[in-house]
Amino acid sequence: MKNLSLFLLFVLVSGLSYAKTDFFRVMFNKNGDHEATIGWNQVSGDSAVVFWGKEDLAPSRYLEYSNLAHVVHANKYKGMENRFVRLINLEPNTAYYFVVKDNEGVSERFWFKTTPNVNTSKLSLVAGGDSRSRRPTRVLGFKMVGKLVPHAILFDGDYTDIDNETKWRYWFEDYKFSYSGFDNRIIPIITTRGNHEQSNDCLIKFFDCPNEKNVYNVTMGGDLVNVICLNTEIIFGGAQKKFLEQTLIEHENYFWQIPVYHRACRPHVNWKMKMKGVKQIYKRWIDLFEKHGVRLAIECDSHITKVTWPIKKGKTKGIEDGFIRDDENGIVYAGEGCWGAPLRVPDRIRTWTRDAGSVNSFKWIFVSNEEIEMRTVDYANADEIAGLTDETRFNPPAALKLWAPENGAIVSIKK
Repeated sequence: MKNLSLFLLFVLVSGLSYAKTDFFRVMFNKNGDHEATIGWNQVSGDSAVVFWGKEDLAPSRYLEYSNLAHVVHANKYKGMENRFVRLINLEPNTAYYFVVKDNEGVSERFWFKTTPNVNTSKLSLVAGGDSRSRRPTRVLGFKMVGKLVPHAILFDGDYTDIDNETKWRYWFEDYKFSYSGFDNRIIPIITTRGNHEQSNDCLIKFFDCPNEKNVYNVTMGGDLVNVICLNTEIIFGGAQKKFLEQTLIEHENYFWQIPVYHRACRPHVNWKMKMKGVKQIYKRWIDLFEKHGVRLAIECDSHITKVTWPIKKGKTKGIEDGFIRDDENGIVYAGEGCWGAPLRVPDRIRTWTRDAGSVNSFKWIFVSNEEIEMRTVDYANADEIAGLTDETRFNPPAALKLWAPENGAIVSIKK
């Protein structure tokens, strides 16, 4: 008995040393209501496991966590030792706490929350991308995410500018500012590839992307929303188009289906119209979007902010660049990416462009079973914003700066 007590004491004392782990992230890669993937960089040490559960316990009490998860995906990529555990059968709308224990010690305690699994609950989502190179600007964006505590981040590509080890380390350091408040809450991320990711490996190695082509979907809120992550750096037809059609059909009973892809279908920076893929998006994907009732699509790449009126493809009088405004049946295209990349001037405005401008910003989207309500957040004053909570996350702070162009700060999309 004495030897056993000494052994337990040794385990507890050794556990008080922090493990050399960093760059923690949580991904929704399939279903935000019931599944999550935890990832981190294993700086040193070995035999890492994750202790996790619904109780908020100090790292020194890791043995009291009710669950243990082993690493299922490990890789060495761009100088980092990435480790992942995949949690399934989680309860919806529930906080989960975790630590990593290895042979050198225990990590800090982190936590995340699953999404509610009923379509009568609203979801708060942040959508944006192109965080490429201006770190102070990028940090402010991540800080604002932490203040707004959305259910998830839809990150739409171009994480870094030159996709090397140094730039990715900077990105993960800056991403830590999205940890909500001072409590190590991690907002789950849903990732999409951009043109500055040199291969599909970035999403697989860093975020455990569930598909080798970076083409997949994530559901949240029961049958409230199906987020469709597409890849504008591979063939638009073939297997990708087949997947797009299949997921649209399989989730046709969902209230909303939101495609997220990097290059814009109709960029609002003129020279971007000549870029690879613009014609292919229009030719391969838009008909499927329209056929299956998509009402909002998220795009990036041009380093501006834009929102269109609801539009659809057409061949009638009044068409411009292949689209015509249709408030009843059209799709709103929003985004174009300005989360730290150098800003550009929108110089190709159409009659169906609602508004466009040069603003460091991301989209803040409230999704209910009746409407989507979207704002464009100018995150420059992130340090001045009081953080929201789960109870207040749908109440924009008074000091929050919104892009408020001619047609108003709030875009409402009805089902």
